[in-house]
Amino acid sequence: MSFILSILSKGTAGLTTFVIILVVFVLSASAVSRASAMVHKDTIANFRRVLALLVAGLLLWLAIAAVGGAYALVSGSGTSLSNSLLFGAFVCAGFEFLVINGAFDRSAPRSLILAAVHPAATILVIREPELAQNLDPVAVTAGFIAFATIAWFTVLLGGRKTSGGHDALNLFQAFMKTWTSGDSDELERMISDHAEEAEVTTKVLRLRTRNGDTFLILPGVHPGPFHPVGSYDLPGVVSRAFKGMGPVMTLHRPGGHERNLATRKETSDYVQKVKEMASSMPPGQARDVLRGPLHYQVDKAAVGACAFGSDMIMTISFSPLGSDDIDPRVEDELSKPASESGFDLQIVDAHNSIDPDLQTPATDNPGWKHVFEEMRRLESKGFEAAYCHSGEVGFAGHGDLTENGMGLLMLRAGTTKSVLILADANNSVASLRSEVAAGLASAGYDLIEFCTSDSHNLAARGLTTERGYEALGEATSTSSIAGAAVEMARRAETRLAPAECASLKMKSRVRVFGSKALEEFASFTQSSSRFSKNYFQAASVVVALLLVTSIVF
Repeated sequence: MSFILSILSKGTAGLTTFVIILVVFVLSASAVSRASAMVHKDTIANFRRVLALLVAGLLLWLAIAAVGGAYALVSGSGTSLSNSLLFGAFVCAGFEFLVINGAFDRSAPRSLILAAVHPAATILVIREPELAQNLDPVAVTAGFIAFATIAWFTVLLGGRKTSGGHDALNLFQAFMKTWTSGDSDELERMISDHAEEAEVTTKVLRLRTRNGDTFLILPGVHPGPFHPVGSYDLPGVVSRAFKGMGPVMTLHRPGGHERNLATRKETSDYVQKVKEMASSMPPGQARDVLRGPLHYQVDKAAVGACAFGSDMIMTISFSPLGSDDIDPRVEDELSKPASESGFDLQIVDAHNSIDPDLQTPATDNPGWKHVFEEMRRLESKGFEAAYCHSGEVGFAGHGDLTENGMGLLMLRAGTTKSVLILADANNSVASLRSEVAAGLASAGYDLIEFCTSDSHNLAARGLTTERGYEALGEATSTSSIAGAAVEMARRAETRLAPAECASLKMKSRVRVFGSKALEEFASFTQSSSRFSKNYFQAASVVVALLLVTSIVF
């Protein structure tokens, strides 16, 4: 600030210099962005982002000049301002190099040239007599060391590599390109280099009425990791693929990000196979096939169970306690007692309560066996089914629900009208399930479960929360969601019709992220983050000491 005031105090000449500095500032941003685009046509270094970088560099420079100006006023030193100005130019160049080389351009020589454009051009137009006549070697040396201290960080970060040979700097640049421009090709290639082949099982149930088909998809892969990488939008891809066949509910199975598909193409190929299987499904079974739905409490888990013939769908929720991805071993361990009772078990992880008090099913609890035995004793009944989508009642979310919205499946066996709701969202606030259940109960409907798909379509799209996404109910009011659920249930009730069920199971080999790569990337990211934090704490101290040296000595 003192530097600006000193320029303006020179009257017309100072004002002219100030205007020239602003012009140089804009021209520098234009030059850097254009040069970047000439080298890389898909660069993320557009004019707006480069301008923001130069603003940050200029503010840092001005802060350093202000320190020098303040010292000059106190001490009466005639060179402190010019020395701090010179030192600030080096720090500004170092900061701009750090961002350009770290996020925009992997070439260090090219980044060095681009980083020098703004500070060098500014120094040339300032024409400070003291700066030109008394080029203080102390300030120059301190500035050079400060520049090297800042810039050396990218060299060190580039030396940290994954087992696939990708360094931290390349990973960061690929992530930035994905996050800012939606171009995930480079990041997906890196993930593919670490991916592993796995066999996954997918189950499809088709409920057919005179009004059409409704599909329940129980995938063997997991949505993620974030927009727009891999299987991030798995439920949305499935819904678009099934357009014309009937509404589809892609439920969240046990398993986590180790089951992410590596690329969007592999996701598309997987979904196409699921669609082909669903298209080839045989006619429905006999109509008297439904057992349940029933509700159970097994320790802290709220369990909903219904069986279509031998196909048992079991939902597990820990709301209002925390729930995250259920370990796939839970389904493996519960499948044996379920099989002994005559059921092919498919667990749906409701994923509907974001809370730090995370719970996990205890598979050794005798309550699970009681569930299977009681379900076996139930008499199979005929049932009616109907589907409704949130779009039909004019409901849309506000940043915590994807454009895929919410789907509601209603089952009626006898006089009981039960609903399963799936929201295409990543988890929900802890209170939402109970609010939806209460609203439905007051309208005469029984909630089987309120589930989220664990879609990662909205993850890492912005700087919304520390976790990178908003859980359902954080941006959209829970009362509006509960109200929409009731309206959807009422509309679905008018469509109830006798239904029959068919099912198929598919085993396929796919390339998933894998637990080994997931652990490596998590560890690699954490260690790189710690290294970055420690480095910049030390670098800040070094730069501060060098600044003092340049203006005092």
